[in-house]
Amino acid sequence: MERFYIDSPRSVSARIAAELEIAPATSHLLVGGVGSGKTTELLATQRRIARIPDIAALYVDVTRRHDIAKMTPGAILAQVGLALADQLQHLGPSAQVQAAHHVAHGAWKQSDQDYEGDQDAWEYVRRILVPPERVAADVHRARQVLDALLPRVRLKAPHVVVLLDGLDRIADLPAFEQLVIQDVKALSSLGVGVVLVGPLRALYGLDRVLVQRFDSLQIQPWIDVSRDAAGHDFLARVLTTRAGDAFDAPAIEPLVAGSGGVLRDLLSLAQSALVEAYMDGADRVGSHEVDDAVESFGRKHLQGLRPAELEVLQRVRTHGSFVQTSEDDLALLMTRRVLEYRTENQPRYAVHPTIEGLLQELSE
Repeated sequence: MERFYIDSPRSVSARIAAELEIAPATSHLLVGGVGSGKTTELLATQRRIARIPDIAALYVDVTRRHDIAKMTPGAILAQVGLALADQLQHLGPSAQVQAAHHVAHGAWKQSDQDYEGDQDAWEYVRRILVPPERVAADVHRARQVLDALLPRVRLKAPHVVVLLDGLDRIADLPAFEQLVIQDVKALSSLGVGVVLVGPLRALYGLDRVLVQRFDSLQIQPWIDVSRDAAGHDFLARVLTTRAGDAFDAPAIEPLVAGSGGVLRDLLSLAQSALVEAYMDGADRVGSHEVDDAVESFGRKHLQGLRPAELEVLQRVRTHGSFVQTSEDDLALLMTRRVLEYRTENQPRYAVHPTIEGLLQELSE
């Protein structure tokens, strides 16, 4: 997929990689809205670090092996241990690699206790990748495995950086804070660099104190396509690189504008427009199919909203005024009905372009 990657005008991955090259054992929090391209930038960070000969970069999607709703301290360390063990598989089996799998998935072992003279008594050591009962013990146990694995990895590259993806989906902020306090702190104490994709709400309200636990904060913003020419061209190039032959030239502009600068929405609208063209029997996507896709997308995003939420959206549409005073307000931001742009670090708010016209119709 690297051939489809287009470097953005203000690449977050370039900055993170540069900071890690200077200080490999630092920790970095990457935050951005749903669909803003955080995973893409995390993978790009991995590719950039791979060019640095003395740093090994491990990408870990924490949702692949563990239920995101049951993330508790020790779960991240256990998965980093598995990633390190995977790196060492080519060297053959070892006690350290086996220990990493035992910590993560559980194992039977001979008991150290004397069960009435039975020397062959076994006991089950429970796995970490389920809700643990004793948090401190799990963190200590997983850290010991990493401590044994890291020297073997560092024979090839003296510095190790772990790229943790998927934690932006965690809904329980206190649980996320415990992961940062215990797992991320344990990785830092082992001299391991960390880049962690975190939840958007860590930027707002009392949850902002979490940011202080990292050496740096990087924000992956939505692109203000109406005011950022370079960002607009970037999204157009993403579309033409992936499926340029399927779209008429006049269809590109309304797709970029309708996306609101959200990469995921751009691709979603393009896919919907392709379906419209297929149903119309057209060979290529034109402006008509794009208009249908944009309207369908907007109507879906207005469904289920309460009058108070519609009132907030109308205020954002007409005045650009938005203050997060409640969970409902934050939900509008996290579901991309309200978009926050940070061009030159100054926030600007707008409703998603696909619902702007529908909101105007409602107001009239």
